[in-house]
Amino acid sequence: MSEEYEKWFSELPRKDKIAIATDLEVLREIGPTLGRPHVDQIKGSKYSNLKELRTKVTGHVYRSLFTFDPERHAVLLSGGDKKGKNQEKFYKRLIAQAEIVFETHLKNMQQKQG
Repeated sequence: MSEEYEKWFSELPRKDKIAIATDLEVLREIGPTLGRPHVDQIKGSKYSNLKELRTKVTGHVYRSLFTFDPERHAVLLSGGDKKGKNQEKFYKRLIAQAEIVFETHLKNMQQKQG
């Protein structure tokens, strides 16, 4: 889980955290093969493997953007509530943030490998 995602997640109401954590557990158990309606591919990213975890909680439509790194670990990159927002602007912002976080993650992996 990236620091950016962790910060976003920490500010959510408790019931919403529980719902998202439940969906994250399903993702952890099933892995990269988890598909719709829980997970969908993100369009418009330079990373073809960028995906969104979809969580609905009363009054909210949460999206958690993630990808699998070269070691096949899921990396939670960014999150947001798209309820009531312009969908194009919402995804553009969330994707941009996710790409920056993922690039940082990849650089950190390379540095650790020497």
